[in-house]
Amino acid sequence: MTRVTSALAFTGALLIGALSAVPAWAQDYDPEARLAEMGITLPERSVEGRMFNQAVQTGNLVFTSGHAPCGDWPEEAGDFNGRGKVPSDVSPEMAQLAARQVAICTLASLKAHLGDLSRVTRVVRVFGMVNSDADFTGQSGVMNAASQFLMDVFGEERGRHVRSAVGMASLPVGLTVEIEMVFEVENN
Repeated sequence: MTRVTSALAFTGALLIGALSAVPAWAQDYDPEARLAEMGITLPERSVEGRMFNQAVQTGNLVFTSGHAPCGDWPEEAGDFNGRGKVPSDVSPEMAQLAARQVAICTLASLKAHLGDLSRVTRVVRVFGMVNSDADFTGQSGVMNAASQFLMDVFGEERGRHVRSAVGMASLPVGLTVEIEMVFEVENN
């Protein structure tokens, strides 16, 4: 064996060893490919607003502002526009669709900020606000749709997070759901 061949064999062995040390869930990590498999196209978003930004990074944490639903809704939403109080105006099931749609919009802002969702190493926190009637206690069930969506996109290991789900007497412009999130990301 020549020196070059030996060096290539050694380098290949190191790469194989390095890949085997990476957990299986991390080897094929591509949240944007997962979104495509789910039939979801993230809407174009800007992270800069007039009075505030949609996403701000400090260190390896990205904080998102409260988001509303945006983009293309699934067919089962019908003419629902993400506004109304649960359950007097909006069923808990439709509120779940709104929560999922808000999560999609949050990821669109995150992608606009990061450029690549594969930089996400962990969904850290989800804070969900549900526009609720005073006697409605199913906020957690509504927010489960957003939590499940995040785990579907980022995988169980990266997508599982801490969460609060609270009822609000009202939300801006009558929104059904508003969500803030915190993500841990790889530094450049």
